[in-house]
Amino acid sequence: MKKYIKGLVPWMYLMLSFIVLSGCNVQKGGNHYYLLLMGESESWNLTGYEMVITPEDFKAGFGNLKMKNVNEYMTDSFHFEAHVVIDNDDSVVHTNSATGEMNIAEYTTGAIEGPYINKNGDFVTLEDINEIYVVVEWWDISKNESMKERIDLLNKSKKEQSFLN
Repeated sequence: MKKYIKGLVPWMYLMLSFIVLSGCNVQKGGNHYYLLLMGESESWNLTGYEMVITPEDFKAGFGNLKMKNVNEYMTDSFHFEAHVVIDNDDSVVHTNSATGEMNIAEYTTGAIEGPYINKNGDFVTLEDINEIYVVVEWWDISKNESMKERIDLLNKSKKEQSFLN
């Protein structure tokens, strides 16, 4: 009998926790989304890029760009921008640039915060967003030319099934 009760106590605790926490998920006035995005291009890996979308606020950033197969890459110009596409309207929502001699083998994107409003004056929701991607530009000293690559993070039209649809 004691073994039965001891085995039942964790389950009761789990069920009580579930009931209490279920009440915490109720959201009034709209949807709240947290996206943790990652992607890669020919030269770059982007990990940990976050987007928080609420009816009142929009936050993006804290990603880590890492150049593939390189421990050090010196340049004097670097630019990063995150794009959001809504109904074929492409908008830059986050940028970060740096100039001067630097190692860009690993680069933190920084972050932005503030409301994001579409062309109709409404706050953007995840349902509005069709695509999210990042463009990385840097100066290649050895080639003496500007390099540019795109990193796709989200594309709803290429997904047949998704939790985001």
